[in-house]
Amino acid sequence: MKKLVSVIIPVYNVEKYISKTVESVINQDYSNVEIILVDDGSPDNSNKIIDEMARRDHRIVCIHKENGGVSSARNAGLKIAKGEYVTFIDGDDWVEPNYISYLLNLVENNKCEIGMNKNNFSDYNMKSSDKEYVVKAEKAIEWIYLGDIFAAVWNKIYSVSFLKSNNIFFDENIWYGEGMLFNIDCLQFVDSIAVGEKCVYHQVSNPNSAMRKFNVNSNLCGIRSLEIQKTHWKKSNPAIVDAWNYHRRAFNMTIVRGLLKNDMEKEYQELYDSCIHNLQNQLWVTLKVPISLREKLSYIAWAMIPETMSRRCKTKGETHWVE
Repeated sequence: MKKLVSVIIPVYNVEKYISKTVESVINQDYSNVEIILVDDGSPDNSNKIIDEMARRDHRIVCIHKENGGVSSARNAGLKIAKGEYVTFIDGDDWVEPNYISYLLNLVENNKCEIGMNKNNFSDYNMKSSDKEYVVKAEKAIEWIYLGDIFAAVWNKIYSVSFLKSNNIFFDENIWYGEGMLFNIDCLQFVDSIAVGEKCVYHQVSNPNSAMRKFNVNSNLCGIRSLEIQKTHWKKSNPAIVDAWNYHRRAFNMTIVRGLLKNDMEKEYQELYDSCIHNLQNQLWVTLKVPISLREKLSYIAWAMIPETMSRRCKTKGETHWVE
């Protein structure tokens, strides 16, 4: 028999998007799927929409729970998942018809328990490739911190028995950076993973999504997630340490950009000054890691002339934040 794949989709304030999301899973070229929709106490009509969809397709399972955040919602799905593999999709995104078959073949053909895709369709990326390969877990950790593999859990696939045997769940105290923490935890228990570069996932620019809006507390939560990850490391090397420092520094830039863009720097003057200090005193981190010259120059400019860079971003309508 074809292996059952569980698809977990957290549902919260996505009534405008969730039908397209679920339909894109219903219409997969791989049909042996379990679609777990977790209504995390959504205040809109999302709960009614998913209940109606469940009546039309026996593969859909709906969970309705009190609001506990995205980590709580995904854990609720993991606890009832019956599949041999699990993948995650956000409730405002959608996937190509070969999303599941592509990821499943990626791990099965390469005999890995985790498959991660480097590319997805978004406002910032349209490149795609048929390349796939196996990399050591240490290299995957480095790539996640450098942004070469997106930190989120969507666009990836995991062996359910692997997650259960290593007791890997989402930290329910972390709501921003929770995907990175989950992935870094997973990578401590494998030697290697399968990596693909084919775009099969569509990341939608939902202006109401928590991930798309700048929020001080969310960024501070992301920093807490980074600090937790470091305490969980079983695998480390100089490249991972440099990449972690780079990502930690990137949060300083994100906070500076967000405060300036939203005219909040005076409200958070102490935090703003601290982030500027960190940016200026840790330029060596940016210069040391393998990122493009353009990125390095951007980080240097944000450290030295943040107000000028903010005005430039406002003029160009730049809204892409480091996540």
